[in-house]
Amino acid sequence: MTTSTYAISPAIKLGRLRLLCRWSRFAARSAATGDFDFVLNAWRASCRSVACWLHDVRQVVRCNICGWRGAAFYPNVGPGYYERATVCPRCLCQDRHRALVHILEETTAFFSPLTDVLEVAPMRSFQKYCLERKDGRGYRSFDYCRDAMERGDLTRMHYAAQSCDYFVCFHVLEHVAQEAEALREIWRVLRPGGTAVLQVPIDWTARTTVEYGAPRPRETGHVRRYGVDFPERVRAYGFDVQPISVRDLCDETFIREGGLSPEPIYLAVKPRHADLTSTSRQDVVLSIS
Repeated sequence: MTTSTYAISPAIKLGRLRLLCRWSRFAARSAATGDFDFVLNAWRASCRSVACWLHDVRQVVRCNICGWRGAAFYPNVGPGYYERATVCPRCLCQDRHRALVHILEETTAFFSPLTDVLEVAPMRSFQKYCLERKDGRGYRSFDYCRDAMERGDLTRMHYAAQSCDYFVCFHVLEHVAQEAEALREIWRVLRPGGTAVLQVPIDWTARTTVEYGAPRPRETGHVRRYGVDFPERVRAYGFDVQPISVRDLCDETFIREGGLSPEPIYLAVKPRHADLTSTSRQDVVLSIS
């Protein structure tokens, strides 16, 4: 990437301020619960953000969602994790969202205004990006909390059957106790030939998924730890599942400069011959789950 004069815009200043406020709130909550290792991580993130800020005149990396350029991406901190270079200081997107955009652009018709997209629990910057790319057409989002366009429950969606071409469920299933109901509902709202875009945090050392039985506060409320059996769990509901990573599409230099996560994204396709009334495979899953 070429180096050019860099002017700090108000949007970047606001983004940096939001990050500092986020980490301050996280540190205060962690101190109140006695999680002082999290407090330390918040302090580390604040110190690193200052270093990033001072060096941002060096345009080494670029965010493919908002176009920001700088020396390095900023930290991401939360219960149980500290990621050193993940967040864009302008739009606050993370490395996994930048990777998602690249994969969808290169392998799908996701951003066409002619496709119908439904997303659960969207990130604000990715939602805005989708609406702009799709000219405000064919994109809807829902969740329990703020940022989504509508309120709704993943396990009991009010959307019509076979009403979307793409369903985005990104780092959500690990929070949903009723995984079976969620996957059946995703199957229901997808048109035959439609694709569910899925990603969950995976423990690559675990052969099988571990159910916690209750949300774990020190793991951002996860109710399970997914193992390498995640795609098989999705296939059991009738989906054809294809894992794809940015490493399948571009070289390491491009990945590094774009701050793209190499973690796989799972494209779960509902077969074109799928009959909405045919639930034999799902019934089998229900009998063993």
